[in-house]
Amino acid sequence: MKRRSFLAAMGALPSAVAASSFVAADSFSASPPVFLDYSQAQMDIAYDQSFWAADINGLQAGDGTASAAARAKIPPRTMHYGPGVNDLIDVFTPANASGVPIMVFTHGGAWEFNTRLDASYPAPTFVGRGAAYVTPDFENVKIVTLPQMVENCRRALEWTFHNAASFGGDPARIYLSGHSSGGHLVACLLTTDWAARGLPKDVIKGGLVMSGMYELYPVMISSRRTYVHITAEEEAALSPMRHLDQITCPIAVLNADKDSPEFIRQGTVFAEALRGMGRLADRKILFDTNHFEEPEELAKPDSEVSAVAFKLMGL
Repeated sequence: MKRRSFLAAMGALPSAVAASSFVAADSFSASPPVFLDYSQAQMDIAYDQSFWAADINGLQAGDGTASAAARAKIPPRTMHYGPGVNDLIDVFTPANASGVPIMVFTHGGAWEFNTRLDASYPAPTFVGRGAAYVTPDFENVKIVTLPQMVENCRRALEWTFHNAASFGGDPARIYLSGHSSGGHLVACLLTTDWAARGLPKDVIKGGLVMSGMYELYPVMISSRRTYVHITAEEEAALSPMRHLDQITCPIAVLNADKDSPEFIRQGTVFAEALRGMGRLADRKILFDTNHFEEPEELAKPDSEVSAVAFKLMGL
C-alpha cells in the first residue's frame, strides 16, 4: 500500500501534508481494525517513530552533540528539585537575570530514552531572547511508572515556581514546552489542578506542545503497550483530552508533516478542542520536517518554531 493512500484512508491529513514515500504492502495486516481504520499492525507502526524517520539514531545523537555545545557556551546551574538522585534540573539564564520569563522544556524519548543532557540545545535561543531556559531530568518507564514520571515533572514545575527568584526568573511568567512523549508530559501538566497542590491555578502562562499524545487509549493498544504498563484508571488520569477543564492558558500545538498520521491526528483533535475553548494559541504543521527534526528548530532563533514560542511568551 502506498503511504499516501494509507494516510488518505485515515482521513488524518490534507493531501498537501501526506508524504509520498512508499510502504511495503506486507507492512500492513489485512486483519480487522482495532482503532478507527487501523489494523493492529498499522496501529503498532503508527506509534513507532523509527518507521517514519529513517535516520532516527543520527538525529538523536545530534541532539546530544548540540546540547553539549550549548552547555559549553552557556554553562547551566544544575540543582535538585526532588529527593531522587536523578531529580535534577538545569537552569540557563541571561547574565544578571532579574524577573525574566521562564521556559521549561520537557524532553521526549518514547518515555524510555534521553535525559536533560539531550535537551540543552534550545538554551541559547531562549537565553539570547532574554528568558530563562529550564529543563528537568526524570526517571523513565524502565525504572518508574508513567504516573511517577508525570509526578516528577509536576514536582519540577513546583520547584521552578518556588525557586524562580533565586535564578532571576519571574514565577508569574512560567511557560512550558515539550516534544513527543515530552509533549504528553507537558499536556499532563497543562491539565493539572495546580490550586489543589498549593500553587496558583494559572501558574502556567502558556504551553507549546510538539507532536505529543493527548489521549492514551490508542497509544495503549499500540506496540507501546509492551513497555508502558498502566491501569484503566491511570490511562484516564493521564489522558489530557479528558481533563480539558483544567486548562487555564493559551496552547500552541505543532506537528511535523513527516510525523506518523496518528501523531498528526492526535495533534489535530487536541488543537480543535482548544480552539473550541478559546485556548488555541497556534496550530502548525511544519513542512518537510520529520518527528525528530521538529524540536531541533528551537536551536534556530529565526525558525518558525522559535517564533511560535516567542509569541507565546510575549518576547
